[in-house]
Amino acid sequence: MADSGGPRYRTGKLCYIEIPAADVSASAEFYQRAFGWKIRRRGDGAIAFDDTVGEVSGTFVAGRPPAGEPGLVIYVMVARADAALDAVVAAGGEIVRPVDPQAGEVFGWVHDPAGNVLGVYQQPGLAEAEAAPRPVPEHLHTVTPRLVVRDARAAIEFYRAAFGVEQRGALFAGPDGTVVHAEIQLGDSVIYLTGEGDNGGGAAAPAPAPDGGRVSAIMVVTVPDVDQLWARAVAAGCEVIHPLADQFYGDREGRVRDPFGHQWMLGSHIEDVDQAEMDRRMQSWSAG
Repeated sequence: MADSGGPRYRTGKLCYIEIPAADVSASAEFYQRAFGWKIRRRGDGAIAFDDTVGEVSGTFVAGRPPAGEPGLVIYVMVARADAALDAVVAAGGEIVRPVDPQAGEVFGWVHDPAGNVLGVYQQPGLAEAEAAPRPVPEHLHTVTPRLVVRDARAAIEFYRAAFGVEQRGALFAGPDGTVVHAEIQLGDSVIYLTGEGDNGGGAAAPAPAPDGGRVSAIMVVTVPDVDQLWARAVAAGCEVIHPLADQFYGDREGRVRDPFGHQWMLGSHIEDVDQAEMDRRMQSWSAG
């Protein structure tokens, strides 16, 4: 199973699959129903998919003959191969090679609606792992920041405009309507939001002042194109604290304050600097 660190990119990674389809919509529905793949629209409008852990993506291609005979076979990992074959048939596919549950490696072959051969592979231990509660939920990292804000609902809308976040799940509010817990997703990271209050046990957690009050933590956001994110954040209403600029340690970054008082350091890594050069630049920077 994938860890919670998001997709990893390296030379040689299996990155994209084009699946021949007689009917693109029918194929998309099949893979969604049979395997739980996420179906979406690409920027050019084409129907695309992501696997269940967001590691492999692809699209469906009309007008290309299906791979109807076993040659290069792509396998989909499943918890139980027999249940997966049942799901394939229910979604409109057919079984080509049934599962042998006594085999050392449990797998089967199927045809999708276009006639492509596809393999299903039963990962040992996966059924038990998926049935058990995860000590660290798959969408979280080891440390998750929790921002205290005066108006969590307004904060979500602002962060959506400034940083492109998505809200995860429903808001949890107390009897007075104050949001006790909300989750937003920024890239591969989750941020919790909570309204001001004692948060139980008399442990008061005030929000920072929106007009330049002190903060005890700064959110650091690293993206491929910081200039684009910077422009979006400033246009949405973030106040510039430190202008965006190339830094001596190899990052291009700057810092802004949002209307709720929290500070965000936005950056992209642009240069790998060895230790000797870092020391030289540090001395130059310290000398002014």
